[in-house]
Amino acid sequence: MPNAGPIALFDSGEGGLTVLRHLVERFPQEQFLYAADSGHFPYGEKSLDEVRQWFLSFVDFFLQKGARAVIIACNTATAAALPIAKRRYDIPILGVVEAAVSRAVELTRNGRVGVLCTEATYKSGLYPRELQSLNPTLEVAVKPCPILVQMVENGHTDGAPVEDEVRQCVEPVLTRQVDTIILGCTHFPHMRDVFNRVVGQEVSIVDPGEEIVEYLPLELDLAQGSGAPRPVLAWTSGDPAQFATVTAKLCPQIPMVTRPLRWADQQLAEEAPVLALDTGEAERG
Repeated sequence: MPNAGPIALFDSGEGGLTVLRHLVERFPQEQFLYAADSGHFPYGEKSLDEVRQWFLSFVDFFLQKGARAVIIACNTATAAALPIAKRRYDIPILGVVEAAVSRAVELTRNGRVGVLCTEATYKSGLYPRELQSLNPTLEVAVKPCPILVQMVENGHTDGAPVEDEVRQCVEPVLTRQVDTIILGCTHFPHMRDVFNRVVGQEVSIVDPGEEIVEYLPLELDLAQGSGAPRPVLAWTSGDPAQFATVTAKLCPQIPMVTRPLRWADQQLAEEAPVLALDTGEAERG
């Protein structure tokens, strides 16, 4: 049933806002929750066991908030925890990887696909495994790009320094003659304009956030309608002031209330709201 509960999104930081932005644009009447484990950022440098433990704690938190589904808007957390989360919880737990992989397999013309991701996602082998499960003949070139994640977290998504780093990240993949590139970290679509300039028109770019928008209605009955989006309730385990500032820069069109979380004995503890970019309806909800 639509509106039987909010849809929650999780990421290690602000990267998952690229997914949230697409969802809010398409389904503005849905209630979305967003949580960032910024206190443990960056996930790409952490072990998959640690990431799994943290993510499962966030799912428990979302269930306390009445979430009817959780989207893992983080490729590293998807690699670490998606199978066990699907077994453990009764609500749908959805990753962004499946939709992105399906689209890349459809788009490639020469059977060569590039993936840009975090170090942890690279080590997990997630993307080559998923891509080749759909087409065993694919050649997959994977490149970890941790510096780009940090740049987005600091609010840097364009300009000469960003373009230089994107070029250094992309060039080794392009030398493998790929014709399709998956932005295998949800931070990277914040730099989509830069990627478009660097890659050119001959290479297709797959944004997992765009793909999950098409995939989600297959899994959930969603509220339809247009108009102003419902305010998003957001939490961060990091600095709420920094999170709210960067969020306002990256997604100024989304009204959002930011609330702090703290880790205590490996459990999440919610604190009183301290920042509200648009309180109104969200605070009353």
